[in-house]
Amino acid sequence: MEFKTLDDLKKYLQLLEKHRHHPEDYVFGIEIEGALVDKEGKPLEVKELIPHLNNIYQDFEFGGEAGACQLEIRSFPRNFSTEMLREKEEYLHDAIEDIVEVAEKVHKTDAIFLLLGANPHPDVLSDKWISNTIRAKTMARWRSQFPSIKIANKKIRPEHIALAIQSIHIHIQGKGPEDVADKFNRLLYMVPEHIAISANSPVVGGEVVDYAEARLLLYEMADGGNAGLPKLRKYPISLIEYGEYVSSFQPILAKSLTEMIKERHEDNRIRFEIPFRVENRVCPVQCTIRENMALIEYIIGRLKYAQRWSRRDYPTLKEIEINRLEAIKESIRGNFIWSGKSISIRDYLMENIEKAEKGLKSLDAQPRYLQILKRRIIRKKTPADVIRRWFRRGGDEKEGIAYLVNKIWEHTIKNRPII
Repeated sequence: MEFKTLDDLKKYLQLLEKHRHHPEDYVFGIEIEGALVDKEGKPLEVKELIPHLNNIYQDFEFGGEAGACQLEIRSFPRNFSTEMLREKEEYLHDAIEDIVEVAEKVHKTDAIFLLLGANPHPDVLSDKWISNTIRAKTMARWRSQFPSIKIANKKIRPEHIALAIQSIHIHIQGKGPEDVADKFNRLLYMVPEHIAISANSPVVGGEVVDYAEARLLLYEMADGGNAGLPKLRKYPISLIEYGEYVSSFQPILAKSLTEMIKERHEDNRIRFEIPFRVENRVCPVQCTIRENMALIEYIIGRLKYAQRWSRRDYPTLKEIEINRLEAIKESIRGNFIWSGKSISIRDYLMENIEKAEKGLKSLDAQPRYLQILKRRIIRKKTPADVIRRWFRRGGDEKEGIAYLVNKIWEHTIKNRPII
């Protein structure tokens, strides 16, 4: 169902009040974005691969993205469970092998499906790699009105930023409109911890930057305010309030309220589709499927704990913004400030790992992957640290990129976390 206007949403919610419907809670789906590259890290087109892959798989859909070398894998919604997550891990790992097999037949060269938050190769930052779709070209033209962005020793055009950014999106269905709004608000104050624990993007277009997670700031600057932390003045306590927030912005090419939400490339958003759900889109895609499963497990377990047991007041939106920037810069090694008190990010995350474990158990799920994230916290190190070291070890820019993508691919294909 598509909501053309805010009035359409209001009418539907009024109808729900008369005819109560209780959808299942914590049904989830995922979107994983990766970049197809050769052994030197140079981009390869994915257009010809998509129909082949969609013929192979029934449990996933494959599609293009803003960049012609980007491929998105979408899973269909399923009830959350330990067994379901294990199955997704196996199927996704098989899918990666098939992506590369099909790519090598199409392109007649060795291929890598690069799972990394930011594409390190500078070639991708050009008009050549804008996908040949109406949406991608329209968004690129719209972004081109903004000034170039300086990063390290390079200036990047805003219309090229989306071509170099890959993330993992987690969709979580709620029990009803009020529950979905509650999930959104809780995910909102979790944004800094999600960034800190998942950071892996300190190399963009051949440049090493001083941020653990550079892609978020780049996207925010490139997208004219449509990305980043939602620009809310207060927490929305209902879907109507969130709808009013979305409709307060001038659409780019959207013709409906549902489409306007898709133009808000923010850390979290509420999807106005039936059944209603929240979408967490702040984390970079991880280098192995096991690490991506760990993030899913953490986000869902942590959210469930917060909904069931948390009695804390929501922190101010300004505190979230400050802590978000700290996580982008320092990852696990920084300090958060909540309610005016400083706490090390490492200690904060360790507390929340325990909460996520408890939340998972309340969903009758046994933690299977959280140890991966726990290891990062104990060692006070994220993939960003490893990525930066690998790139510098490779020599000059060209050699560094080749060394980096091949090292990542070794871990991806073996499904062995890089930390």
